[in-house]
Amino acid sequence: MFFRKKRPETVPLRPGERAPDFQLPSVQGGLFRLEMRAAHGPVLLAFVNVGEESRELLERLKEHEGGFRRAGAYNYPYPNPEIREGGVPSTRSGTTVAIVVRAASMGPVRELQKSMGLPFYVLWDDRSMVSTRYGVGETEIPVVLVETDGKLAWRSEPDQLPHPEEMLREIRPAPGTVNPAAETHETPSPEAAVDSSVG
Repeated sequence: MFFRKKRPETVPLRPGERAPDFQLPSVQGGLFRLEMRAAHGPVLLAFVNVGEESRELLERLKEHEGGFRRAGAYNYPYPNPEIREGGVPSTRSGTTVAIVVRAASMGPVRELQKSMGLPFYVLWDDRSMVSTRYGVGETEIPVVLVETDGKLAWRSEPDQLPHPEEMLREIRPAPGTVNPAAETHETPSPEAAVDSSVG
């Protein structure tokens, strides 16, 4: 007699743990690879489905698109040898936002992006493979922040819809560096941030 193994419950990744690398097809065309995007700046991943329950979160993210583009960016006017030796670049782009959509096919993912006019990378997570690796349950819509060191820096609280201002507070310059704009309490100019939005 054979017994089917019970599927283990998803265990959410915790801040400080290594974020699993992945590549997923994008509605905008081509493949999105986490490791490549995180090499240039923080990456905010929103795990959603195509149902109505995800739209409020997506609308919030859309309203703060400009803030995410600038958040976490810095541009030192001159290369810093100490930073170079530590493996941290003297420039860093703003935050990339990627929407990871759990759906049976690419069709509903395209429709979601089109109907909402999302200015972000919109990715199809076939069979929830990436969501499962991040410990995301079938009905959950969490947001996670992956820093340039490839580790999870922040994860939204379970059963709570995160506000973009909360996410923006969690986005910091890379470890071992200081954001010059933070020292003067100024927001980095758009010229200091590489536009990581799509479209």
